[in-house]
Amino acid sequence: MATGPATGAIEQATSLRAVGVAFFSLGLFFGTWAVGAADIEHALGVGHGGFGALLAVALAGTVATSTLTGALVERFGTQVVLASGCIAFAVAAGAVGLAGGRAVTLGCATLAVYACSGVVDVSMNVAAAAELAERPGSLVRFHALFNGGATAGAAAAAVATRVADDWRLGFALPAAAMVVAAIACRIGGVPSAPPGEHHGLLHSVRVVRREHLVALAIVFACSALVEGGIDTWGVLVLRNQLGVTVAAGATAYVLGQALATTSRTVLGPVAGRFGAARGVAVGSGLAAAGLVLVGVAPSVGAAVGLALAATGVSVCWPMLLAYASQGRDRPAGVVSGVTAMGYVGFVVGPVVIGTLAELVGLRAAVLLLALVAAAVAIAPTRVTPSVS
Repeated sequence: MATGPATGAIEQATSLRAVGVAFFSLGLFFGTWAVGAADIEHALGVGHGGFGALLAVALAGTVATSTLTGALVERFGTQVVLASGCIAFAVAAGAVGLAGGRAVTLGCATLAVYACSGVVDVSMNVAAAAELAERPGSLVRFHALFNGGATAGAAAAAVATRVADDWRLGFALPAAAMVVAAIACRIGGVPSAPPGEHHGLLHSVRVVRREHLVALAIVFACSALVEGGIDTWGVLVLRNQLGVTVAAGATAYVLGQALATTSRTVLGPVAGRFGAARGVAVGSGLAAAGLVLVGVAPSVGAAVGLALAATGVSVCWPMLLAYASQGRDRPAGVVSGVTAMGYVGFVVGPVVIGTLAELVGLRAAVLLLALVAAAVAIAPTRVTPSVS
């Protein structure tokens, strides 16, 4: 049944508002996690190697749940899966805070929260893509809610830890926010195709192959590799070049997320005017240029380069999602498949760049990362998704 303009506008705003709460809430958690990571490592009683291994396993779990969520969305609908995922995430996030010094419980809670993040991430992106895939600039700006949440979460966790001297309190905020997101989804609904399509759990893998999206999924993974490389290695190079230490990890993280929020809010619509493929070219091209500066420029030039790289790469993930989802009535399988590949890039990126840094030096490894970014800038114009 058709609706009038006013009614349709209200329904759309309500739906997007509920999804926006989920984006912001997921950001809240990862901002809180960034500030509390050192305390969590200490509570687990493991060194850097053991903590890194745990995170690698946790990210592998995120890849697995991201792959499976597409089929769940097709069968039960985005609203049910997103709301259920938010509740499960809230429980897991709360468990991270409540586990305290119980290492086994904390380790299990960490694995659980990362697994739940894959469900929330894919289902909320399915909803966002269903509404905004044809407006890639708006989709990029919508993703800024995640970075805004990460900024707020890091700041709140730093304050809570300083005032109460207890890192665990910070996780109450993202847990509560996820409950709010679940309620908002159940009350307001989310953009989604009707549920009822029954597919196997590896539906997203088959969709990526059937729709000839393997090449685009690889581009997605490479983009994530660049983004993770900038986050992990760019600051290390910058600190070496400037010869100073970061006064507060939380402050550095907050500033970085604030930059990403601004980039997605301001640059996203600008890049979106070029279309999704050219928008990726603009963002990744800017990232490549910035990484070159990080790799070769002294002092201030390296700092400017890192800012350019972070600004440019921030638009690539949502632009690639828009590019893959355009023209599809049921984007769940596509979003699930390419998102899983993106997380693969995040998993292998630090290892690849770290190994290269050992072999050829950190600055040379950053220049190789610039080449990957340049390839991402070129690739989407040569890879055209088919729509069946």
